[in-house]
Amino acid sequence: MPQANGFKSYLAVAFCLATMTLASCSAAQPAPEPTPQAPVKINADQLQKILEDFSKTDANAAVITDKKLRATIPKAQEWIESVKVNPSRCGVAFAEPVADQLQNSTMGAIEFEDRYLTVAIYKDPQVLKKQWDANDSANEQCSRYSVTSGNESLAYHLAKQPMDSEAEQDESYVVTSSDGKTTQQQLMVRAATSNVLIGIQQPTSQGQTQQQVHGAAATINELLSELT
Repeated sequence: MPQANGFKSYLAVAFCLATMTLASCSAAQPAPEPTPQAPVKINADQLQKILEDFSKTDANAAVITDKKLRATIPKAQEWIESVKVNPSRCGVAFAEPVADQLQNSTMGAIEFEDRYLTVAIYKDPQVLKKQWDANDSANEQCSRYSVTSGNESLAYHLAKQPMDSEAEQDESYVVTSSDGKTTQQQLMVRAATSNVLIGIQQPTSQGQTQQQVHGAAATINELLSELT
């Protein structure tokens, strides 16, 4: 996991560990009600083993345990709450789900060479559903927002991408950030089934995105089959 020593590094860690909380601010279309899945009941050690087995064919992959994530998230949470987000409503949407995951879920992640995969197993499916459905009133406001810390500022734009996975709910976005000099794009994907939330984050560029979305959907499908 990269160390959060600077403005952009803190944002990267926050994005990864929050499992795509900012994407939930962007406008989303209502989905049909799926058939509910039984909640997954595994502890941190079991989740770690599943993720280790899932990534064992990739020599460059590293599993990040629930314990390590819990040691990192509070620092990112503290930083998130110290920055200025415009519109301010998007700042609430940014910060709250991080603390929510700390309190209500068992977490794990895989750091691949080119992407992060995060998993949160919630104690209560309704808590995850509430998080997923939250911030409807901020949808239009938060498709564009800025984050400022001291003299540094980044402007963000979220563009929803088509996606189809076997999860009960899923969504994907290209998140474009700019400091006025350079521009970067990240693909943010998240999916939820019952009490399981999976997020994938990776750099993207024009021409790569749809292939990466398909790859992310396949990864989610495969991991869900291991977890559920």
